[in-house]
Amino acid sequence: MLAFLLPLAKKVVADAVSKIPDDAELGEKLIDICLLVLEKAVKLTKTTADDKLLEAVKAALVTREGE
Repeated sequence: MLAFLLPLAKKVVADAVSKIPDDAELGEKLIDICLLVLEKAVKLTKTTADDKLLEAVKAALVTREGE
């Protein structure tokens, strides 16, 4: 059942995201949401590559905020 629902959920999310207006403040909120989702996904995996990817994303965000 989950194998069927995940592609459907992906399409729904992709369609919804494509309709979001371009707005800098909203973009910042979307980054926060994506980071929360990525953190949850990394907790569910058992690979160190995912942990490294998450840390790289966080470091890039800190660097971007410092610009």
